[in-house]
Amino acid sequence: MQERKITRRGRLAGAALAAASMLLLSACGTGSGPDAPEAEGADELALSLDWSTYVAYHAPFAVAQENGIYEKYGLSVTETLPGGSGDAVLEVGTGQTDLAWADLSTAAASMLQDVPVTAVAKIQQRNASGLTVLEGTKLESAEDVVGMRIGSTPGGSDSTLVGAFLQANGIAEDEVQIVNLPANGKFAALMTGDVDAISGQVYFYVSSARDEGAEAHGLSYSDMGLDVLDHGFVASDAFIESSPQAIERFLRAYREGLAETIADPAAACEVLAAKSDGAVLQDSCEAQLDLWLPLVTPVDDAEWGLNSEDDWQATVGALVEFSDARGDRDPASMFTNDFVPAD
Repeated sequence: MQERKITRRGRLAGAALAAASMLLLSACGTGSGPDAPEAEGADELALSLDWSTYVAYHAPFAVAQENGIYEKYGLSVTETLPGGSGDAVLEVGTGQTDLAWADLSTAAASMLQDVPVTAVAKIQQRNASGLTVLEGTKLESAEDVVGMRIGSTPGGSDSTLVGAFLQANGIAEDEVQIVNLPANGKFAALMTGDVDAISGQVYFYVSSARDEGAEAHGLSYSDMGLDVLDHGFVASDAFIESSPQAIERFLRAYREGLAETIADPAAACEVLAAKSDGAVLQDSCEAQLDLWLPLVTPVDDAEWGLNSEDDWQATVGALVEFSDARGDRDPASMFTNDFVPAD
């Protein structure tokens, strides 16, 4: 998506802190985060992640936890792994957690259904979701999808997008077979030939196939006519009302964890691999970060974390036109930039 005019209440002009600057500040101490209370009185914050297991792009969270960054900003963060972005947004909307790392297009569909959440930061510049196939299966355009068995996860971001993609390209439901699979079962189904393609983050599955000695390729939905928002953070409306400073401190902590991940992906993967109890392998993590990090807004970019109304209008318009998403909520009310760090 192209970046467009963005407004932010009281936003300072100029670029955000560069990754190296944040790392230097981090080395100077751990008790001076903006508005950070003493560690012993840290604010508790519950965070929903978007898979049933840890994956490579969860590395900044592991770094922030294990390297004391959350503590520096006066936060005590716990995590859940409910299964997918839709599940994560639902946890936040029902008050089980406070914030979610989730696909924002999926969050938009939930907001249309009156789930009481609001996006507080956009992290990925470009949506990486799409279809992945193994070598030997032709996938050069949307037309090649006709007749395929497509693995998709109910409750995941891909279940929202695959239907919208089909409608956007005039592919009828009976021209493909959607095979419902858990998030950690899709790749296995692709490798065993139980499905022809799987829906989800293309870079992740291409890298996973290489780890298994196979070659895979894919196309993103944005390359096939469906350009929508990708990952960022959503918060419950109740948490926004009760704990606005905690949200800003969390975003500062995440940005610092992301900066450390960018500066040393191998070290970040070591931290995540240790935390994941074997779910994340070092080499695989490094390979996936190599493909994911270029999709992320750089931490020294003045627009890091910011949402734009044009992007939300376009995403909601596509979901309403090409999927079953319906509702009256104004896209301009689905996000706020008030908590994105301005320095």
